[in-house]
Amino acid sequence: MSRAQTTTTRDRVLETCRRLFNEKGPGAVTTAEIAATVGINEGNLYYYFKKKDQIVLALFDQFEQALGEMARRQMENIEHGKANEDSIMDFFKLAWEWRFFYRDAHSLYGLAPELRERNKGLSEASHDAARRLLLHAIQHGRLKVPDEAVEKLVVNAWIICTFWIEYLQVSKGVTRITRKHLELGYEQVQSLYWPYAPRGTERRKPRWS
Repeated sequence: MSRAQTTTTRDRVLETCRRLFNEKGPGAVTTAEIAATVGINEGNLYYYFKKKDQIVLALFDQFEQALGEMARRQMENIEHGKANEDSIMDFFKLAWEWRFFYRDAHSLYGLAPELRERNKGLSEASHDAARRLLLHAIQHGRLKVPDEAVEKLVVNAWIICTFWIEYLQVSKGVTRITRKHLELGYEQVQSLYWPYAPRGTERRKPRWS
């Protein structure tokens, strides 16, 4: 088996797992189902991943990379004088693509305990990126936020983004997350900034395209 074939099949396994985990939750997906969906036998699956926790950690690597690339892209826009007005929507699009990490976090910690510490580091990086975006908006006059409110906005936005799906499940009894639910999350975060926007500022609608 060539290295190129190994990489291709491994990627297919991970993409299949991301889709199945999003649809059903990691706990409901068996290795037999994963192998059958990919089109390989279970023995071949074990060649790439011995246990399901290894799949979860490999997917988290991809998720972490995707978040990092999104943050770098937004920072590059800032450096080139291009404000990213849709940075919140960018996050919710990514959250939709990796929604099982938000929806099933507690069960994932049980499956792969090291995720808890890694998620902590990821949250710190997310705080930093959000803070820089907010400060840029303030410096360029798109928001008028008192100094003492900046960190509160960063934290509150992070809380909503991170726990929005859990909120829907616990408080609203939502059992199937749809894009519409994430659009509502986007609007909820936007509402934090409305009091600080200059009068007459248009309230943006979420765009998934």
